[in-house]
Amino acid sequence: MFRQDPLNTILALGSGFTPTAVRVTATLRLPDLVEQGHRTVSALAAETGTDEQSLGRVLHYVSLLGLFTRTEAPEGGETAYELTDVGRVLLGDHPGNLRRWLDYEDPSRAMEARFEPAIGLLMDAVRTGAPVYEQAHGRPFWADLEAHPDIEKSFNAGIARIANRLVPELARSYDWSSVRHVVDVGGGNGSLLLKLLTEHPALRGTLLELESVIEEARGTVSPVAGRCELVAGSFFDPMPAGGDVYLIANTLHNWSDRDAGRILGRCAEALEPGGRVVVVERLLDSGKDPVMASYADLLMLVLLGGRERSQEDLRTLGGAVGLTLTDARKFELPGHWLIEFTKGGTR
Repeated sequence: MFRQDPLNTILALGSGFTPTAVRVTATLRLPDLVEQGHRTVSALAAETGTDEQSLGRVLHYVSLLGLFTRTEAPEGGETAYELTDVGRVLLGDHPGNLRRWLDYEDPSRAMEARFEPAIGLLMDAVRTGAPVYEQAHGRPFWADLEAHPDIEKSFNAGIARIANRLVPELARSYDWSSVRHVVDVGGGNGSLLLKLLTEHPALRGTLLELESVIEEARGTVSPVAGRCELVAGSFFDPMPAGGDVYLIANTLHNWSDRDAGRILGRCAEALEPGGRVVVVERLLDSGKDPVMASYADLLMLVLLGGRERSQEDLRTLGGAVGLTLTDARKFELPGHWLIEFTKGGTR
């Protein structure tokens, strides 16, 4: 692996060829092909329809990065490649799903591809402290989604993928039997709320989302339509009343501290004393998956001017609007936590 001396480490980390070569590896599905037994450059080139010599040069580079190990060729034979534990993360069936995320040609990554020009402007964001998405694409992030339905669909699909991983754990790790009515604040296309109401038949729900998302959500939550109300609106305005839990999943990090505090404040206004706000977010101090949490933190900076936060950051934001942090539970999903606030509670 490249981490053998400081010079080679910095060369590998700083070179623009590193992310590009890793993405070529993912796009060509080289880890899956090696796993299937195509272990030589000639075999891999034949399977992928690529130039053998050029592919060999990429394989050499990503092997130095630690994705493969090389077995020196016997006399008259070819060098063979084997997957490392690092390379296995790029297998198509790996639960981390990073191959899709890195695949240049995967049509489902339209949103991720849209991020990349803004990521390239990180220096400007560092200088100003402001998001640079509009600089990259001519519109702020949310306006750009509205202007490009295909990108918006990709974004909502990404939210749904996260919900698919979060909801089973969310449904069993929190005491939903004590909840009559949950308001899903900025809940996207309703995937999370659908799964939550399906798991808990006594639970009623309200989805608060922008008008542009409500129609898609109507179809998503149709199986539980009798227990689910859809409300078009902004979470910066007064919230729908009646919830005893206001759920904010993977949303606060999109916003600056000022705006995140406004969202929590609107929840607090809508709650009766003893009502709760449940926040599901990555935590910077989670101790698990620290690179992904830090990556997400920088992504929020360049896209929206938001940020990932520590548990103490959230405690401070809630306290400023009359909410007391009363519970914190780590998810199995790396980096994610459930943070409970109670209106007028004690801790």
